Amino acid sequence: MKLNAAQVLLGNHDAQRMALVCAAERLTYGALRDRVARSASAWRRRGLVPGDRVAIKLPDGCAGVSAFLGAIWAGGVAVAINPRVPADEWLAMLGEAEFRFVLAESREATPSAFQDRVVALGEWMPEVATAAPLAARAMGAEQAAFWTHSSGTSGRAKAIVHGHRSALHIERASVERLGLRADDRLFASSKLFFCYPMANSLMAGLKIGATVILDPSWPTVHNVMATISAQRPTVFFSVPSLYRDLLKEGFAPQLVRHGVRLCVSAGEALPAALREAWREQTGMTIVNGYGASETLALVLIDTTGAQALTPSPGVEIDSLSPHADDAPTRIHIRTPTLALGYWQRPDAQAESFRDGGFCPADLFVRTDTHAWRFAGREDALVKVHGRWVNLIELEERLAACPGIVEAAAVAVADSDGVDAVAMFYVARADASPATGNSLRSIADTWPHYQQPGWWHAVDALPRTATGKLMRRRLVELHRLQERQVEPQR
Repeated sequence: MKLNAAQVLLGNHDAQRMALVCAAERLTYGALRDRVARSASAWRRRGLVPGDRVAIKLPDGCAGVSAFLGAIWAGGVAVAINPRVPADEWLAMLGEAEFRFVLAESREATPSAFQDRVVALGEWMPEVATAAPLAARAMGAEQAAFWTHSSGTSGRAKAIVHGHRSALHIERASVERLGLRADDRLFASSKLFFCYPMANSLMAGLKIGATVILDPSWPTVHNVMATISAQRPTVFFSVPSLYRDLLKEGFAPQLVRHGVRLCVSAGEALPAALREAWREQTGMTIVNGYGASETLALVLIDTTGAQALTPSPGVEIDSLSPHADDAPTRIHIRTPTLALGYWQRPDAQAESFRDGGFCPADLFVRTDTHAWRFAGREDALVKVHGRWVNLIELEERLAACPGIVEAAAVAVADSDGVDAVAMFYVARADASPATGNSLRSIADTWPHYQQPGWWHAVDALPRTATGKLMRRRLVELHRLQERQVEPQR
């Protein structure tokens, strides 16, 4: 089967329909197809051949999207890169990926050994404007079209290879489960180098002919609200930490007044208390979704608020431990949007890609209705004093407390090698000085094995650029701060 993923995504929509909106810039589907075809021509003129990898290291915007799709249109492999990626991670990516080209705002942020591959945005735009449109190159369904990257919460991020066939089914969950329509306006608070907005807002949105709203600024609660106020999206994709901030700043009810009809959450666990608080303030239930960079689209969705995730259309979910009863288990996911695998990570690929499906490190519990309840990552389910402790549950209990922005827990060993819980928390700026004591009083009512042995007040929790909690960093921070201190039991 021959196809081109970029051509499939752009389809045959009405040329006058609005495709992309980014601040004052707007591109209709006709203009976007033309710019993508010209971008493909510009890449080809620079020497790109099928299979060459092209890094797009730009803030979200029409230029980055058209260059990304243009690389795919020309038969290349497009890779969206965080424009704020730390220097050491960027150097590792450059060495591993062997990019043919890097499109960036300037050459300065790229190590000198790789600067000859950088195409500066100021040079690129005139090239695209003068290039003749190029016909999309037909590729094999199993040939690489683009990469995403894992969040790197437990180590170096992995490059995940997606084939051209992924575009064939990318919109199915959005249409059949979320109810997205061509007249919707989609906005994701997270940046496009994060697979969640790339797949479920940009790609699915283009496939159904909707309008996709982009924001080049970094996602803060105030920047997000400014975009919602100005662009009036009907569907909002975000992550729990941002929904929490919108609630705490009093912005949540404004989303409804600005025309948002659907809120979707993914990227990390959505606490039940947060979901209920959102419903009370807005009248809307946040749709909870689960997906991975390896599955591209959301593969489990809960639209009811019942904490029961059910498979998306065309997705099959099985337990890796069929005899585990109600114990947390890893799952095996079969989906038509499954990645081809990891780039040059054979051991990780053998562990995660099995029998035509993907097995994430996340844990789930099967419910009585044969749905699934998220039970955390493997590193969030720990044994303390011989008893299983779900760190996410402890965090949710404390995050709902007055004066607390968020909390996070890790299991660490004392000097005798006995594990106990270390709790980190971020207090509101106007919180009482006694907030820490209040938290301890609450935790004193928990079973002994769940009670934190250490408490750390911090200004912010360490998160990846996509907003995921980095527990390993908390362990490192604990060891630095409490190396000689015994847990207080």
